[in-house]
Amino acid sequence: MAALEFPSELNLSVEYVDKNVREGRGDDLALTYLDESYTYRDVLRHVCKAANLLRELGLEPEQRVLLMLGDHPEFVWFWFAAVRLGAIVSAVNPDGKPEELAYYLDYTRSRILVAEERILGTSVHPDEARWIKAAIACRGDGARGPLPKVVRWEEHRDRLPDEFEPEKTTAEDLCVMLYTGGSTGFPKAVLHRQVDFLYNTHAYGLPILGFRPGDVVVSASRLYFGYALGTHLLFPFRAGATCALFPEKPTAERVLEEVTRRRATHLVAVPTAINAMVQLDPEPGRYDWSSLRITTSAGEALPPALLERYMAKFGHDVLDGIGSAELFHVYITNRPGDIVPGSLGKVVEGYEAKVCDDEGRELPDGELGSLWIRGESMGLGYFRRTAETRKHFRGEWFVSADKFRRDPEGRFWYGGRTDDLLKVGGRFLAPMEVENVLLSHPAVHEAAVVGFTDADGLTKPRAFVVVREGVERTEALARELQEFVKERLQPWKYPRQVVFLDSLPKSDRGKILRGALRD
Repeated sequence: MAALEFPSELNLSVEYVDKNVREGRGDDLALTYLDESYTYRDVLRHVCKAANLLRELGLEPEQRVLLMLGDHPEFVWFWFAAVRLGAIVSAVNPDGKPEELAYYLDYTRSRILVAEERILGTSVHPDEARWIKAAIACRGDGARGPLPKVVRWEEHRDRLPDEFEPEKTTAEDLCVMLYTGGSTGFPKAVLHRQVDFLYNTHAYGLPILGFRPGDVVVSASRLYFGYALGTHLLFPFRAGATCALFPEKPTAERVLEEVTRRRATHLVAVPTAINAMVQLDPEPGRYDWSSLRITTSAGEALPPALLERYMAKFGHDVLDGIGSAELFHVYITNRPGDIVPGSLGKVVEGYEAKVCDDEGRELPDGELGSLWIRGESMGLGYFRRTAETRKHFRGEWFVSADKFRRDPEGRFWYGGRTDDLLKVGGRFLAPMEVENVLLSHPAVHEAAVVGFTDADGLTKPRAFVVVREGVERTEALARELQEFVKERLQPWKYPRQVVFLDSLPKSDRGKILRGALRD
């Protein structure tokens, strides 16, 4: 791939929205939502209206805007409106706990909040937030009456001008804060420039996922998650394709219903969603997924057995990859026609990766170490988190908390997070190695392995298992699972305890909360 170059004057709203209208795709379908549909010309008009409302409320360039919105069209309008105005936008799950939402209001020091009306005055209180000048309520009927600092989008939308001259921002200007997964404590935000998003779009999104006009994308991951922001919104918009939104919880049934209705070509998923779809046994003819060309998976490792079962059932490629908020999106991935189950694939062209020891020395192939990654989409650091920035952002390189090994073919294999590794009998054990074996057992639906301290004060692996429907949870099954692992791995790796649960605790992004299991 030739070196990617972009103009010094750059505004993401122009690059992802106006560009489609300017190049003759204004009447092409950009967005669907339930029974609503919007062309690229419609999108531009609504983005400009949203930008005008933000300006009326006093928002200035470089000030911050916080979105607490699910997958509604308003997320699209206000995300692009904020960057069009030259502001800095971030987005979080509107269904977070009240203490989480209050944290984001204070941590980001945002001047404008855009939120679903249902949470204003209940889960979140903008009138009590020190930094908030005004809040915009969306997707409500105003039945609860006026709230301090709050204006309703639906009451102003029709009167607002549908043109807004974009701010003359540059490639180097800050425009977005993306949140890390928050494996411990509340998430921190990575500061990103305008150019970071275009760079990954042209390095990964377009060449590897193959978006083109006429494609339709459905997602089991929500837009406030950077993974979906790219794969479900920015990448298809850059190609002139269609983003299909729906507001309900992304169950396997709802996702496949949307795939069927929209004739989707791309599905954005995480391992939890992929597992749920594999387990689903619908009546013949209820869903039609024959239009799908690619499913993507990210967020956490996709077990090989699950990938193989999904591809056998749905008949198309699953591209498992690894990315992070620190570099916006995926930088190591499998590719169409080049998929090795269990591997995360090879480095995306335009990025460079290496596996290093704790002193930063590159390790030979096959050895487990920390992943060092660099590329033009790397953020500038963590907002108001200097110590953690210095630990992980080292010059041109980002040092991940994840462990990897590289094989001689240049494929990368995930070994778990540094704080997830267990030292059992003086040897390191990656829990996912045991989990992958357990998931290949016909009785197991989900599995997670964490450490516990035995009576002698030694660390041992404990497996938490969710069985398939109709399977009885017995001591005999627990012993069978232990022997199953012993037969397939070195015997010292087997789980000393097997605990059956109804479900595994997960984050709003579908990641297993191992800390909760350890506790």
